[in-house]
Amino acid sequence: MAQKVRVRLVDDLDGSEAHETVTFALDGKPREIELSHENAARFRRLLDPFMEASRPAKSTNLAAKGTPPVTQAALREEGIRIREWADRHHLPINPLGRIPQKTRKAWEQHVKHGDRSLLDSLLERAGIDPNAASTTEPRKVVSIRQGTATTEDHLERQARAVGKLSEPQCKRLRETCAGDGTATAADPTDRSSYEALRRRGCMDLTAEGTYVVTDVGRTWLRLNKEPLSA
Repeated sequence: MAQKVRVRLVDDLDGSEAHETVTFALDGKPREIELSHENAARFRRLLDPFMEASRPAKSTNLAAKGTPPVTQAALREEGIRIREWADRHHLPINPLGRIPQKTRKAWEQHVKHGDRSLLDSLLERAGIDPNAASTTEPRKVVSIRQGTATTEDHLERQARAVGKLSEPQCKRLRETCAGDGTATAADPTDRSSYEALRRRGCMDLTAEGTYVVTDVGRTWLRLNKEPLSA
């Protein structure tokens, strides 16, 4: 039976309905965020005085300052390094989606400056003894793909980090879990919905283009008391 699903994107700032993806860059690092019309307008108003006082950057000037433009490939490689670092130091981190800014900052302070104060603070906040986690021996790699064994506590921490999902996202996740745990985007609307879930770590995308519900997604449904059947 054909189904028509209305996708509602979520504002990354306050959880309301998002209407656009805003892209920007700071210190050579590109960023993007989903925002409602109101928050996007507020963001632009805050930047207005800085935009008026600034001038367009030239790539030659960036190179002369030793700051080459950051590519998406470079950002992906950095993300891999940060996750490997977090795994070595037993710091919980979602294998998918955006890396929390505090985790990224802790990585920079530790790797580039030898300061692990923020790392220790994040470990304590996660209920982990920094002294017990100071070993550089990697932990067993934990996958969140369907059917992979992992610790319940670790999964629950990842699921809570997902935050609030919109009603359409909950419905899409619940329906996929009620089936065989896989889904294929039939049109751009479907793809937008699945990509929103993938960014939050509730789904993964295989090389064949199939979306797979992760253990984090299933745990999120359980914690939020969402039934797995219609």
